[in-house]
Amino acid sequence: MAPKKDKRSASLIKYLSNQSDVVNARQALGNYAQEYKGIELQFKNTPASSKNFSEIVSAYRAAETRINALQKAKDDAEAAATTRFEEQQTEKAETKKVQDTFKIEAQLNPLYVERNQRYVKQGLPVPATLSSQITELETKLREKGGRPTPGVEITTTDTGTDTGTDTGTGDTPPPESALTEDRIAFAQKYTGNVEKTKELQQALKDANLYKGKVDGIFRADEIDKALDLADTKIGVYETYGITFPDRIEALKRLATDFKTGGGPGGPVSTTTISSKATATTYINAALKQVGINRDATPQEIDNLYKVLNDAESRFKTTTKNGVTRDLLGNRTQFIANLITTGKYVDPNTGKNIKGVKEDVKKAAKVIGEISKSAKTLKADTRSLTIQGLQSTASANGVVLSPQQLEQYALDVQNGKDVKVIQSQIRNLAGLGMPDNVKKLLAEGTDLDTIYSPYKQAMAAVLEINPTTIGFTDPVLRSAIGPNGEVPLYDFQRALRKDARWQYTNNAREDVFQSVGKVLQDFGFQG
Repeated sequence: MAPKKDKRSASLIKYLSNQSDVVNARQALGNYAQEYKGIELQFKNTPASSKNFSEIVSAYRAAETRINALQKAKDDAEAAATTRFEEQQTEKAETKKVQDTFKIEAQLNPLYVERNQRYVKQGLPVPATLSSQITELETKLREKGGRPTPGVEITTTDTGTDTGTDTGTGDTPPPESALTEDRIAFAQKYTGNVEKTKELQQALKDANLYKGKVDGIFRADEIDKALDLADTKIGVYETYGITFPDRIEALKRLATDFKTGGGPGGPVSTTTISSKATATTYINAALKQVGINRDATPQEIDNLYKVLNDAESRFKTTTKNGVTRDLLGNRTQFIANLITTGKYVDPNTGKNIKGVKEDVKKAAKVIGEISKSAKTLKADTRSLTIQGLQSTASANGVVLSPQQLEQYALDVQNGKDVKVIQSQIRNLAGLGMPDNVKKLLAEGTDLDTIYSPYKQAMAAVLEINPTTIGFTDPVLRSAIGPNGEVPLYDFQRALRKDARWQYTNNAREDVFQSVGKVLQDFGFQG
């Protein structure tokens, strides 16, 4: 049979191959697979009558448990990595969208400045070519999800025959705008005075716009180039409603944002708030991860959803210099940690979060109750699972070690159906049994139930404790053969030929009665 074709995208396949958790899980599975095949082959080729068959069965059962656990670990690692990949792809798309918006704004803002200062402020008509450029860029900006400034009525002229009015879509900067003052006039205030020139040089240098010396010498070319860059950056801020009374104040903001990485030119923060449906998927997965094998109740979903959304709004995704960092991380793991610890804390530092709203605090308290329930339920479920599996094993004559029981309980905790494990135990018990017994075992009937009438008959006739009769007892096994069940009456008669019968009270009574009858036949009176 040809191997199944991997339907995942090439980029996802490449991403998975570079994730350490996936690589380690795949390697662990691959390393053990060959050993497992050898154990499986030995089990299949060993007759049930072999002296060491029970040891081989135990080894095979342990190997099967381990290979299943390794397979699940690989699947879980790939699923978690796939979720990370999809989140990163979404973030990259959003980041590119923002970067494209910035590029358009960088072209658009100088045109706004030119139109507003050169034409609108002077009461002159705006050339149609300039308005056309602005309109074209504004259209591109809207397509990318940007928001051009609201329009104002302006008069346009053209060197051709077409004259009239045209409605532009740019604003005049507000009265407090740093760009209202003509740049030449602004620069003149800092010439001819060493200290004022130093002040301007330092402000431009702090904003990472000027690389020259801060020495009070007004180098017109360098300073003009720096101011040109400054005006472009200030224009970007003003399209987002961030205005400044003058250029020096604007340069202070640019300097602060350069140092901290903030501002429109700094890292881009995006907030992804999960929908309730998406959050419910995370929540149910987290419950199973912590050992609660059920879906969340409506109340639990409401509370966990509220805390998750609060966390998503606080711990955002940031992108700087092409590097994306999700401060919240894997949502399922975040919720699992909430349930496990019962505390809503900073997922990066583990410290308490300040400024949490009362409704979120109240929701977090409910999570604490879920945490207590999870720990109790986990312990109770584990204990009940072990008891149930031990009962199934005993009812089928299978001996399980404490380690095997613990491993089975862990499998159930990780999502394996307990009925599957019970079926595996019955399959082991059926090795060497007639087909009709195997069929009953496959249907979920224990050996204890199948042989119960015959065990009771043996206990009564041979006067022994029924619990001491094992399923490997050849007399008990003879009750059901390839051709069907022996009638109970015939089975009871056959028991009298068993060596154990001669030591019973029934045997002695039977002998006494036989001897008495013989004596009576010879005329003796009992």
